[in-house]
Amino acid sequence: MPAKLSTICYVHMCTERLTQEFTIKEVIGIIRLSNDDPTNIIYLKIKAFIPVNETNNHYIESFGPGNVVFLKGKFVTTTSIKVLNFEFDDIPVLGINSVVIGITSQTVKNVENNLTLEFYVEERVEDREPPSFWVEARHDISNKYLSNKTNAINQNSRSTTAVLIGTITYEATTGKHVMILEDISMITSKENDSTTQTITPPWLSQSNIPGYAHARANRQPRGATPKTPRKGRTTLSNMNATSIPQNQNLSEALETNPIPNMSAPQTSQTSQNHESESSQSNQNQAHKN
Repeated sequence: MPAKLSTICYVHMCTERLTQEFTIKEVIGIIRLSNDDPTNIIYLKIKAFIPVNETNNHYIESFGPGNVVFLKGKFVTTTSIKVLNFEFDDIPVLGINSVVIGITSQTVKNVENNLTLEFYVEERVEDREPPSFWVEARHDISNKYLSNKTNAINQNSRSTTAVLIGTITYEATTGKHVMILEDISMITSKENDSTTQTITPPWLSQSNIPGYAHARANRQPRGATPKTPRKGRTTLSNMNATSIPQNQNLSEALETNPIPNMSAPQTSQTSQNHESESSQSNQNQAHKN
């Protein structure tokens, strides 16, 4: 069940290593979350595989630290990187636009006027990467369109698979991936019905309408006169590049938000808790003996 994202971010750090077939770039990107607070940012770990053979088609432009890029891909690997003529201060506050396919066995909950559901998302990139994660999908309770959909989830079934569309972020305080829903579609599977009749759309059967063929044959084509642009108006073809101011907030954002250790495996905390519980259990058993 894949997860796709697209966003605009600032390339803060970039390392690369060469394999037999690819140049692998590992990037730490910075995404702005607020126009009013320059320190409100999140970090994004990105991995790009660039074919060594230049004849192979790919959509990753040459980039490095200090560039602002528009990227598309999965949560770990990116499939497209386009360098933009932006500075850090010019990055639009878009968040991480995501399309996620997840499965849930819950029913919707009302938490502080937000309807929430947790979805399990599976990512398969390579053995070293996290194979799965949880996403908490939220939307405002006043959104009737989404409320009608989310309230119906798992009312008559044990689990539901859905396509989630929205902006996703990571809450460090709760350790959750949170998606603000823009739309949701349930995925259902139905067996083929052999008795289903083929329906012919009306526009494919118009030739059977009395008089249609005769009117079609005698219709005179109408000439199209191209419009000439009005004087004094600027069109996209003759616009100059927009001037870009110098970055003023990057240093402040980096000072306020130290880069987290993004290479630590997610299972470390779980294993520590397991070891602690095992140690305590052994001590209790020894005390009983």
